[in-house]
Amino acid sequence: MTMLILECCTKKADYNSGYRDGYVLNEFLRMIDHPVDYHEISRKSDLLDLLSDDPCYEHVYISSHGEVQEDEGYLQLTRARVHPDEFPEDCFESAELVALSACSLGKVAFTDPFMEQTGARLVVGPKKDVLFADSAIFFLNLFYLMHRHGRGVKSALERTADFLKSTRSSTGAFTVRKSG
Repeated sequence: MTMLILECCTKKADYNSGYRDGYVLNEFLRMIDHPVDYHEISRKSDLLDLLSDDPCYEHVYISSHGEVQEDEGYLQLTRARVHPDEFPEDCFESAELVALSACSLGKVAFTDPFMEQTGARLVVGPKKDVLFADSAIFFLNLFYLMHRHGRGVKSALERTADFLKSTRSSTGAFTVRKSG
């Protein structure tokens, strides 16, 4: 089944700083012949319109900046913020996994309202600030195990965590939230 990748780091500064792990993941998945629906998104309306069209993807990957301040979190696009309650209702209910490569968006203040609004059943994201390179290696490994070796989400997450536990920057950086 096709995977949706939303690359929301589209500013020139993002290009120059290498903050394009969605693009990197897209190229990697193409190397292993996994079908991908890739979009570069800079405007909130484009994101919400795309997700309102009843997307049906097994896995969704969102590369962006994110922020959680006290009890409020948001996805930071180039030109706007997107709060969890602004996502189209149940837009990810068919997805087995939603991966967020956006600093701090793995925190409960974002994931709980995000999952409730979007119908996402399983969300993986960083619970602290992480370098885009560290996020890229985490998610490249995860999706490689899932799409090339046929591992289930749980097994791939465990193996990815084991593989990366010796790296200080990735240790404890990512969290998994499951609905229910």
